[in-house]
Amino acid sequence: MQHIPYLFVTLALLASVTACQTESDSPVQTPVPVQSSIYIERNDAALDGAVTPDLSRAKVIAATSAQQHEMLTYINQARSKSCQCGTTTYPAVPALVLNTQLNTASDAHAVDMANNNYFSHTGLDSSQPWDRMTRAGYSWRAAGENIAAGYTTVRATVGGWLKSPGHCKNIMSASFTEVGVGYGYNANSTYKHYWVTDFGKRR
Repeated sequence: MQHIPYLFVTLALLASVTACQTESDSPVQTPVPVQSSIYIERNDAALDGAVTPDLSRAKVIAATSAQQHEMLTYINQARSKSCQCGTTTYPAVPALVLNTQLNTASDAHAVDMANNNYFSHTGLDSSQPWDRMTRAGYSWRAAGENIAAGYTTVRATVGGWLKSPGHCKNIMSASFTEVGVGYGYNANSTYKHYWVTDFGKRR
C-alpha cells in the first residue's frame, strides 16, 4: 500500500509530458537518476586551458556509435517542433549534427565520472565543459552541457532532460548547431550509467 502514492505521482508525470518529449521508459532506479545542465557564451575571459585527466585506470564502457546516433535522433525529434520547457515555449529549430570533437569531450567526461564515481559539470581537474571542448580541439562560440546519471537507456535520458527546464532549453536552443554524445558505465559506481551531451556552435 505504501507504493500507491508513488504510482499516482508517476502516472501524473507521464501524463504531463508535452508533445516535444519522447516516450520515456521508467524502470525502477536505485538511487533515483540525477541530471544537471550548464551554458555559456564565449567571451575573452573564458578559460581555454585544463589538465587532461588520467583515464588509464578506467574500467568502463564508453559511448557506441549506435548510442550517439540514437541520442541525436531523439534530440532532433524534439527540435523539429515547438516545445514547452517549463513555462517557456520554444519554436522548432534546425536539427543538430554530431561532431567528432564534441563526442570526444562528452565521452571523456562520462567515462571520468563513471571511473571516479562523481557527478558534476566540474571535472576532477577543475575543468568546465568548455575547457574540455577546447581540449578536444573544438573552437566554440556557444557551449552547453547536459549530464545525467542513473538512466539505463538513451530514450529515458532524453525524456528526463525534456521534463527539466534547463536541460530542455539546451536541447531547444537555436544557439547550437552541433552536439556530442558521451556515455560511461561502471558497475562499481553509484549510478552505474553516466550520460553527457556537449552542445556547441563554432566560432
